Amino acid sequence: MTDENKKKGTWMGNFGIKYTIRNKIQPTKLIPFFKKVLKDIQVNKILEVGCNRGHNLEAINYCGGYDLYGIDINPYSIILARESREITFTVGNMFDILYKENFFDLVMTVGVLIHIDPMDLKNAITELLRVSKKYILMMEYNYEFDNFEKLQYRDNVGLWRGNFKKFILDNFKVKLILEGTAGVEDGFGDVRNYFLFEKIDLKHIK
Repeated sequence: MTDENKKKGTWMGNFGIKYTIRNKIQPTKLIPFFKKVLKDIQVNKILEVGCNRGHNLEAINYCGGYDLYGIDINPYSIILARESREITFTVGNMFDILYKENFFDLVMTVGVLIHIDPMDLKNAITELLRVSKKYILMMEYNYEFDNFEKLQYRDNVGLWRGNFKKFILDNFKVKLILEGTAGVEDGFGDVRNYFLFEKIDLKHIK
């Protein structure tokens, strides 16, 4: 079994279920943040990759006017997410997203890329850009390191920290149009960085 498949198995099973149970956020507290981030861009179809139980998409749904989709590798997360009947949730893998090219106006991830081995990171982001017509919203813990550093996470699952913003700008034909930090006051459990990128070329890999 490859490392990638081992990681998929981990997140699909009890480890992913425990993560879902542990991470519960009140979606209404996130509404001001997503209104701020989305207010100056014209988008309708939005996909969240690694949506877990759907807190972020629920918050965006309260804003109104969006066609929302979420995928997550853990079936239990999707069962909980589907309690929000106005949003389309599907069990799915970020390395093989079952939507056609340029299907969405915006594709977003929140706290997902830190769990991807840097050796696989380019493939993961390439797939996000493939299904996005125009925008990528990324929220991660961003560090100004030259290289990615591996940390031990719960149950010895790897977690990576590094400069995700630089990695995307160095490897893909995108431009950064918005960045900032969001924290507990914005409804999140801790402080993280967010970056909104716009595709500048349909052939998005440099």
